[in-house]
Amino acid sequence: MARTQRQYWALLILLICALAYEGGFLRDLVKVLRDPAAVPSPPFSVQIGTRTIGSGGPLWRHQILSLNGRPFTAENQLRDAVANSKPGDKLHLVLSAPSGNAIERDVPVPSEKEDFSSVSNVALEICLIVVIPAVCLILGFSVAFIRPRDPNAWLLMLLLIGFSSFAGGESWHRAFPTLSFLWESFCGSTWAIWLMLFAIRFPGRLELDRRKPWLKYLIILPSLATELFGRTLVWGWYGNIDAVLRWQPLFAKLYIVRLVLQMICVSLFFAILGMKSGTEQAPDDRRRLRILRTGASVSLAPMFLVVIYALVRDRDVFNGVPWPLVVTALCMMGLFPLTLAYVIVVERAMDLGFAIRMSVKYGLARGGLWIIRAGMLGLIVYVFSAHGGTAAKPLLLTMAGVGLVIIRRKNSDRASAWIDRKFFREAYDAEHVLAELAGEVGRYLEVKPLVEKVVTRVPAVLHVPDVVLLLTDKDSEDFRPRYSTRPGEPMSISAHGRIAAALRERNRPLEVYFDKPPDWIRELDAEELQTLDFMRTQLLLPLPGKDRLVGIMSLGPKLSEQPYSKTDLQLLQSVAMQMGMAIENSRLMTSLAESTALREVMNRELEIAREVQERLFPQKFPKVEGVDCYGYCRPARGVGGDYYDFVEQEGGKLGIAIGDVSGKGIAAALLMASLQASLRGQAMAGIHDLAALMRNVNKLVYDASQSNRYATFFYGEFDPATRFLSYVNAGHNAPVILRGDEIIRLEASGPVVGLLPGVGYTMDSCQMQPGDIFLSYTDGISEAMNEQDEEWEEERFLAAARSYMGQSAREMIEGIFEQADGFTGSAKQYDDMTLLIMKLNRHPVSLQ
Repeated sequence: MARTQRQYWALLILLICALAYEGGFLRDLVKVLRDPAAVPSPPFSVQIGTRTIGSGGPLWRHQILSLNGRPFTAENQLRDAVANSKPGDKLHLVLSAPSGNAIERDVPVPSEKEDFSSVSNVALEICLIVVIPAVCLILGFSVAFIRPRDPNAWLLMLLLIGFSSFAGGESWHRAFPTLSFLWESFCGSTWAIWLMLFAIRFPGRLELDRRKPWLKYLIILPSLATELFGRTLVWGWYGNIDAVLRWQPLFAKLYIVRLVLQMICVSLFFAILGMKSGTEQAPDDRRRLRILRTGASVSLAPMFLVVIYALVRDRDVFNGVPWPLVVTALCMMGLFPLTLAYVIVVERAMDLGFAIRMSVKYGLARGGLWIIRAGMLGLIVYVFSAHGGTAAKPLLLTMAGVGLVIIRRKNSDRASAWIDRKFFREAYDAEHVLAELAGEVGRYLEVKPLVEKVVTRVPAVLHVPDVVLLLTDKDSEDFRPRYSTRPGEPMSISAHGRIAAALRERNRPLEVYFDKPPDWIRELDAEELQTLDFMRTQLLLPLPGKDRLVGIMSLGPKLSEQPYSKTDLQLLQSVAMQMGMAIENSRLMTSLAESTALREVMNRELEIAREVQERLFPQKFPKVEGVDCYGYCRPARGVGGDYYDFVEQEGGKLGIAIGDVSGKGIAAALLMASLQASLRGQAMAGIHDLAALMRNVNKLVYDASQSNRYATFFYGEFDPATRFLSYVNAGHNAPVILRGDEIIRLEASGPVVGLLPGVGYTMDSCQMQPGDIFLSYTDGISEAMNEQDEEWEEERFLAAARSYMGQSAREMIEGIFEQADGFTGSAKQYDDMTLLIMKLNRHPVSLQ
């Protein structure tokens, strides 16, 4: 609350400054419109940092030596002389001509009548001084006051403040010249920076900025330094021309650098919007970005061309540019704040409607408390005034006041705290509970308690009364109701319908609204639309299994009418992913248990378990450009505790996992299934901090296993674009990278998983090169024994791998197992043997 109040105070101060600054323009405009012939206008302009007349005409490039009998030492002299003159008065100038001769001239002071002689000129001035700044300030401050804790709202406000000042230009008459100059410098110096930062942050932060946040400062810091130095020189020029004349050549270069840096910021604005439009996953955000990019291109492109023209001709902006082009550029700039208003208000980029409703409700609630207090005070005064004696009234009123203070301290403050908690802490509580729930659901091995847990916790924490959970079953691929709060018999959702297809294609929560329906809703048939309407669906959550969709959860609108925030969607997606994997694994385990109970022979039991476990291993290997990968596991007892996996992730990254569970047989296979579900749930949730991912996996496996069960585990993420491998080794045999004659070992950096709670892990990394071969294995490979109890050992294993380096990953694994079998002969093996290989091609070829 204290932080929010400080933000509101800062906004109020900025609003007062902006209104005062723009009010000066409006005052001057009203004065001119009343009688333009009575308002003086500057007869010429002076080049910044010099005494030279810069505007066209017969005095162009003449230097002013004196003005009205006084040496010309400050630019403010010209401003004051014009402000204290009347149209028709003459300014007496002593000039130095370009030839070097001194001349005297009497220059008449013109009026504003010529500039305001036509309706088009008046309309242009009103547009630049009134309409554009009004739209900018209303939109910017409205969004900031409604969403004071949203960084995007502040960036939008600062951008629009700078844009309003940029469009309005410079005023000659100011009641507070120093403050006006500082405000004008702040706005004019930073608008391009805010423009670039807004593109980086809207609607979500640029991924490149997440990875390398320092890059933007390569533009921001030089821009601020250039602006600060240049504005300091301008301020000195206003008061003492001689003090800045020595810097004039540098100032001219700074002016060019300033324009170039601003154009770089504007160019980056469009480049970032284009990049995001091509990579953004959410269709709503893609549409908003396209609208913003198109509107910004149309509105800013003419001004961009005018600035380029000025740079090429080495002139001030607008100097020498045809007047129709200037008018067109200035008018088109007015479309930019309108585009932002459309994207934010009409396209609902910042959910302003809900924030307004909540602000009104909060104000009414707090106001209601004050009304109750005032009513109680009035009632007490009335009672004591009507029934108390004259002598006793002061004493009774004093007692009433003390009692009211006590009531306020004990009850009113408590009520105020409850209101604050209700309005401002509920979101935090929801995030906390949903994050805990995401970690809990992965530990369930039965569907019924899992369903009961989720359908009670999610609606309770988000205040959603309408919840429907639909799951597939053995008898049908369609999604049938498993739980529903809706009256009547809920409808099923076809596995081959458009709803299921949209969830499979996007693999993320889908918001449902019909005032501006996305493409997938427009493609639904009447029956599917009726199903969504019956369930009062506002959000659809896919429950993904390993290779298919196992369920769909429908959530209706919140009681508060609050839309689902991005944080809500991320946490609900994590819950849904964990739930889907838990349901899939539960069904696999249920299938294993049922099949085992029906068979009396252990061989058949192991065969069923082996089939189930094989389904947990990759059924097909990912196709990644420039990468050849393969893996194989040979259990010692039909089923075992070895585990390997390839996890394809967003952005083209490839997850690589291998583990060895302690023990053998069914018990090890069950823990292996839990390890697989925990890893995939965490990896699919988008956790790229592998140390944190391993900590979560360790906690999940520890909670789901007995105290004497654990697993050695290695997990890495490989980026094909950079060939960068990040990894965490939790007590597993060190994988090796074969690079020619060199052997690189990826040693363990943490303890085994599932044995100790709360342990930490360290993420390491390795830069791989074309031709590198990554090998990871379990100790069943290196410790394979022959009939003489001799181990194969790592040296023989690596020698075998080197002999097949020219073969594919699959052929390498087949060859290595063939040599291992040749060494062991007929000796029985008591440990699972697992081998995983990833080869980087020397000359990557695109996979079709």
